[in-house]
Amino acid sequence: MTVSNTNSLTFNTLNLDANLTKLSSGSRINSAADDASGMAIADTMSAQVRGLGQAIQNSNNAIGMVQIADGAMQEYSNILGDVRQLTLQAGSSILNHSNRENIQNEINGLLSSANNIINTTSYNGINLLSGDGEFSFQTGANGGDNINVDFDNASSLLPSVDVLSTQGIEDSLKNIDDALEASGIIRTDLGAGQNALESNIRNISVSQVNITSSESQIRDLDFAKESADFNKNNLLDQIGAFALAQKNISQANILNLFNN
Repeated sequence: MTVSNTNSLTFNTLNLDANLTKLSSGSRINSAADDASGMAIADTMSAQVRGLGQAIQNSNNAIGMVQIADGAMQEYSNILGDVRQLTLQAGSSILNHSNRENIQNEINGLLSSANNIINTTSYNGINLLSGDGEFSFQTGANGGDNINVDFDNASSLLPSVDVLSTQGIEDSLKNIDDALEASGIIRTDLGAGQNALESNIRNISVSQVNITSSESQIRDLDFAKESADFNKNNLLDQIGAFALAQKNISQANILNLFNN
């Protein structure tokens, strides 16, 4: 067998090894040597997919944070509703001063609970309703892909309520209504933030699927083609090995003739 034939056998063996590696891994690209530019593109896509996955997790965490704040504001509004009802009750002429004092004490307890909600509602140790008011969430795979949600600072919403006099009752009702309106605005902002986060999850989920599909098209193996190449190279390898063996037998026979 000539040097050229020996080289061909070597190349066929290398190709056969490459076929086996690809078929066993299911991937067309197992090293940069297989497709350097394709691997670089696929690696970039892979990083993008992982980034989008983290962005989805960040967005879900942010939604949880918003829902905690919204639930707290719902309870706060419920308490203010109770306070308003008691204030109206105190306005009845059938009540004496002692009755109104009892109502005032009940109102003070409710307002204390409402104030506690504002000051203690937190997520991961972060105060949600009496802090800076706005939170920025990383909701994309790249820098600057953020969604800002306005939680507002609710610490100033607690109304002043005095039901011990007619004028106090009238002023208190206005204060309560103003606080309820402000609470509603906060909940509207939180709802808008949650909608934006949910929309973001839907959008980046589609992007993640599409990029994953594109990466797969670069990396994934065409099993039919690779199997055909494997069969071809396997046959050539067997033919080359047989030819080399025949050459060695022929050379041995010739040497035997000379020796005889």
